[in-house]
Amino acid sequence: MITSHQYLSKYPISKDSEKLILGTIHPHNHEEFELPFFYGNVNSIWTILSEAFPDELKKPITLNGILAFLKRRKISVSDTIIKCERKKPTANDSDLLPIELNRQLIRDIKNSNISEIFFSSGFGKNNAFRLFYVDILGLKITKEIRAKRELILNKEVFGRKIKMTILYSPSGSSNVGLSKSKIYLEKKKEYEKSNRPVHDFKVDYYREKFE
Repeated sequence: MITSHQYLSKYPISKDSEKLILGTIHPHNHEEFELPFFYGNVNSIWTILSEAFPDELKKPITLNGILAFLKRRKISVSDTIIKCERKKPTANDSDLLPIELNRQLIRDIKNSNISEIFFSSGFGKNNAFRLFYVDILGLKITKEIRAKRELILNKEVFGRKIKMTILYSPSGSSNVGLSKSKIYLEKKKEYEKSNRPVHDFKVDYYREKFE
């Protein structure tokens, strides 16, 4: 099954943007999405950002609401894959066989004001950071990058320094793993009275990153 990206040309990276959210490619069954947009299949990232910025991204979440929020915050959204084949009809990156990577990202980032890139997935097979950093930029992932989940890319690549951060997944299915992570355990006491401590930590984490 071949998946061609439905949103890259319709929602290009804005030259005014200062931050970029970068993923892989949407699931194949885009006709069934809750919203016809990036991450519109389950809206997990938009739900988290709505809770982090309730006055700016109000519920119920709509496409126009998301676009207004992104414009206000000077955020663009894009993906690393233009076309892929899927070994299985799932949304898992590991089931992808990239056919065409989005190499135009290099030019689009250079021609924007982007100073920070947030990746929706990290170091695994076909994850967003790996595809961009290794396959598109031709750079090597180090142990330090894996440990810190972020780096400052020197100005030789884009003409200016750019911070890169691998986000913790907004999906609820990631909560078990996040609950055992160092970053959460260091702040666990702050959420002792919460009924949803990992979720609330994640909301605060996204608020801090996109403030």
